Amino acid sequence: MSAQYRKFLNLLEKWPVDKSRPGRDLGEYLRAQLKSILGQPNIVRVNEKKLDRQVLALERLTNNEIQKKYPRRLESTASGLTGEQCRQVLSQEFLDHLNREEEPGLFTKLFRKRSD
Repeated sequence: MSAQYRKFLNLLEKWPVDKSRPGRDLGEYLRAQLKSILGQPNIVRVNEKKLDRQVLALERLTNNEIQKKYPRRLESTASGLTGEQCRQVLSQEFLDHLNREEEPGLFTKLFRKRSD
């Protein structure tokens, strides 16, 4: 278990928490999972095979093994946005801006009065 714990901590060092995505960040999720595993009263009963698979999968993810094995030839995406633009669109600031209720426009006011 201690070897897996050290591997998990090394993964957490490689994957910092993105403060612009609270509640939706992988680094935050990984830390919460580690706390839940370590907080169990019978830590000896942890399914080591399952934990090994998870650690190996996360290592592949953090080391970009698939991206290195299959490099992209094109930088285009389905949305037409770059990686940085996608990161900005998914930020909490942008989502808060979209969810903010704005003052209804002129047409909305007119159509509400007619239907009332």
